[in-house]
Amino acid sequence: MGGAAELFNRHVFLDLETTGLDPRVDEVIELGALFVENGQVVDRYVHFFAASRPLALTIRRLTGIEDAQLAGMPRLADKVPELRKRLAGWTVVAHNASFEKGFLPELLGPIRAPVLDSCELMHYLHPELSSHSLEALLRWAGKGPRSRHRAMTDCEATHAVLVHAMEGCIRDGRAEDLADLLETLDPRAALRLAQIEAGESGLDLEGDVDPEARPLVSMLTGLWRLCRASPAPLKLEATGFLPGRPERLRLDGTKLPPEPEESTPVLPVRSEEVSALLGPGGALERAQEGFAARPAQLEMAQAVARTLSEGGQLAVEAGTGTGKSLAYLAPAALFAARNGRKVGVAPHTKTLQDQLIEKDLPRLHRATGGAFSYTLLKGQTNYLCRRRALDVTRVEPGMSHAARAPRAYLRAVMRRSLDGDLDRLSHWFRERFPVLIALAPAVRSEAATTLGERCPHFHRCYYHSAVAQARDADVLVINQSLAFAWPQRYPKMEHLVLDEAHEVEDVATTALSSELSDFAFGRLTERLHGRDGRRGLFAELRRALFASRRAEARVLMSEIESALLSVGSSARGLGERVVALCEPASASASEDADETAYAPELRITAEVRASPPWEPVREGLMDVRECLQSLHKLLTVGLPEILPDLAVKIPPLERELAGAVSEVLELTTLASELSDEPAEGRCYAATAVPRKQRWSLSAQPVNVAAYVSRDFAQHKRSLVLASATLSTGTERMPYVLGRLGLDGRNEGIPAPRMLRAPTPFDLRKQALVVLVTDAPRAHEEAFIDWAATRVSGLAQVMGGRVLGLFASTRRMERVGDQVKARLEPQGIEVMRQSRGHGRSLAARQEKDTGTVLLGTKSFWQGVDIPGRGVGCVFIDKLPLEPASRPLVAAREEPLARGGNAHLGFLHYRLPRALLMLRQGVGRLIRSHGDRGVVVIADPGHPSYRQLLLDALAGYRVELLPWSEARVRVFAAIEEMGLIRKA
Repeated sequence: MGGAAELFNRHVFLDLETTGLDPRVDEVIELGALFVENGQVVDRYVHFFAASRPLALTIRRLTGIEDAQLAGMPRLADKVPELRKRLAGWTVVAHNASFEKGFLPELLGPIRAPVLDSCELMHYLHPELSSHSLEALLRWAGKGPRSRHRAMTDCEATHAVLVHAMEGCIRDGRAEDLADLLETLDPRAALRLAQIEAGESGLDLEGDVDPEARPLVSMLTGLWRLCRASPAPLKLEATGFLPGRPERLRLDGTKLPPEPEESTPVLPVRSEEVSALLGPGGALERAQEGFAARPAQLEMAQAVARTLSEGGQLAVEAGTGTGKSLAYLAPAALFAARNGRKVGVAPHTKTLQDQLIEKDLPRLHRATGGAFSYTLLKGQTNYLCRRRALDVTRVEPGMSHAARAPRAYLRAVMRRSLDGDLDRLSHWFRERFPVLIALAPAVRSEAATTLGERCPHFHRCYYHSAVAQARDADVLVINQSLAFAWPQRYPKMEHLVLDEAHEVEDVATTALSSELSDFAFGRLTERLHGRDGRRGLFAELRRALFASRRAEARVLMSEIESALLSVGSSARGLGERVVALCEPASASASEDADETAYAPELRITAEVRASPPWEPVREGLMDVRECLQSLHKLLTVGLPEILPDLAVKIPPLERELAGAVSEVLELTTLASELSDEPAEGRCYAATAVPRKQRWSLSAQPVNVAAYVSRDFAQHKRSLVLASATLSTGTERMPYVLGRLGLDGRNEGIPAPRMLRAPTPFDLRKQALVVLVTDAPRAHEEAFIDWAATRVSGLAQVMGGRVLGLFASTRRMERVGDQVKARLEPQGIEVMRQSRGHGRSLAARQEKDTGTVLLGTKSFWQGVDIPGRGVGCVFIDKLPLEPASRPLVAAREEPLARGGNAHLGFLHYRLPRALLMLRQGVGRLIRSHGDRGVVVIADPGHPSYRQLLLDALAGYRVELLPWSEARVRVFAAIEEMGLIRKA
């Protein structure tokens, strides 16, 4: 039998270039078709088509197609009859085929062309890949990057990637994987495959398989045949849990010794050992991977080494360019490997977490000759549970392809994923098959539902394997959320580094918060009743009760289902009352456009609780609590009477029931807290979005200082807090430490040792910061045109290279529309932040100086663009949180001595905004070669302007009206060599 290429026996690879992504308004400008018959390319077709309007700059840059090339070309509609004849009888293959189908209904519909989506196929064959974009797949296959995004090259790339992937399946003998996929996607796969194994041709796919899935099932069946003919390589099953990644283990094969007793003396990390790694001529410099020793980095590393060795707390404010991640990782690795005491490293953002695990730790591991081990550890619910997933992915007769596909994908993940990380489930697959969104919560591992050693999948369990790998590792990369909710099952964590420590107050707040919402009740209902073809707990419970053959079983099941209906009804009633309560908050919303980012919120104060509108909400909470209590009683008292040995006979069902009971109890407890007397030190709030039928009631801590300083920090033998912005400016004791109760003012809790590691950059020479004194206020209508004119003007002078940071998404969009209209005709592309694309946009900006990038909150501190990609940072205003937000008001209230609200502002909102401002300004200078200007359109009110200037200490700062600022800025960028050459 031939190779994988011959599976393409009559397939045409199709790709389009278009004027945009919306088939309703955009047009096809190029169509490419690669005809493959019996594994051989037999024909090519490529054609330009005229467009009704000039091509956008983005499209011209992406494809290299210019308007002149389309001049005189026919419209696609004129070629459709010819193309129908060419494509009739061929199976169409396209990467993300819904795009082609959306643009070509008049071509593909009449000829009923079967369509195989190569992106979907690759998700089944290799779900473990981090990206299934054609560009990423080409790199994975070793085929190199595309020079241009063009129709024919993309056809050829898709063909090459699929052949490479399927040849790999044959080589690895993955027949078992493919059979599992087919049995999920194809209702009669078992019979069909059995017939083929018996030497028969197998049942025809017509009539049995969803028409949408036939080309896919046909291709997988052919691949399965080839894989059967190729024996799978012999694999020895490892004993114990799933092993960690080899490149993260100690090179000598040893494991971390058992955790020593507390009385065991610590072997300190000496200063010269740190220098041997990070100092001039040290191991990292000798590795020749672009590392250069930095005095401030070495000073910080030695301070971290002393803290780990001697115990205690250290706070480090490390200026931009210090290299703080290696400054704490190096001593952490040395200390942990020597003492058998693991060190946790907890950043806040996923961006930094990825940097540590994918770049910094591998680099350090190589430099030390693999002298330490490291791993990534997440919270339990981030891991896929095999037992639950095998149950959830069962298919039923009559299921459509839309229901079968996500189940097949999850089964592929179970077979191929190394870590079972649910965060890595494909965003493309979620959008293409939304049922996956509903299935994902049902397959996660949970403390209440795990069977532990009784589970048949225990040693292949992703969660238990991750914990086992963590026990064997020297350095654990976690995140701050997990650090503040550390489970007892996890290894002891007495040595911890909190990076991005300016975020700790918000993380601790979230850890101590709770919320009753429409989403919470919807999640409970889905768990019990199921959704989108997924059976819920009640289906299994009903089967177990009826199997007991006890007369009262049917009565109990009816009572349980009735109780759940009552919970749902009372929750809907509560939601209506919360919406009514919030309506005044919605009507009195601030005029500031920044506040449109938040749903109408109402702080539930003692005055609100005493008012008439609160009484219906309180009654609703009591109704909900009563209904939840009834359901809880039926599940915990009624059920055990009829099924007393459930845990012995059906352990999985008993654990699922325990998970549901835990969720019901949690909601009951919160309903009680919200309806009764409020707890001291808690901020209560109501939120409603009527048009989306969303509502919530929440409880948050007003002050987390005692929790962080006493309950958390005091239980660590050593704790390091690191950030570029612990302080708002020049204050002696950093603001962040004060908010965390670590400023030495709490009895018995000394302040941490403080180190300020200066930036190695000459900020006064490399950057100019201009505060514009006469710009319109950001929430005024005039500001939109003003800001668009300035951003456009700066970009025109520099040929792009502007990063715009906005405090409001709506304002960013409005300014962006105007900037795009002004710049793109001049060849400067404007990119705007969108969900999930921050890192790719930043990479584009770094490589391409002819662009403008606009972003909101996450771009203020989550984007690193060194080099010539950014020559100017434009900031619309000081990023102040809305004063009307309940938690903001509750935190400023005790700070406003004598009822002076301005004092509350000066001690809470303003410092937080200054921290964010410092992060935003820091986006400009990321390396010694960077030069540029920062334009801030908000000089601050005179009453706090000096604090703003203090926050910018180290930079050249000038306050000027725009008439003077524009001259000064132009002179600066000319001096820095940033003006675009003609």
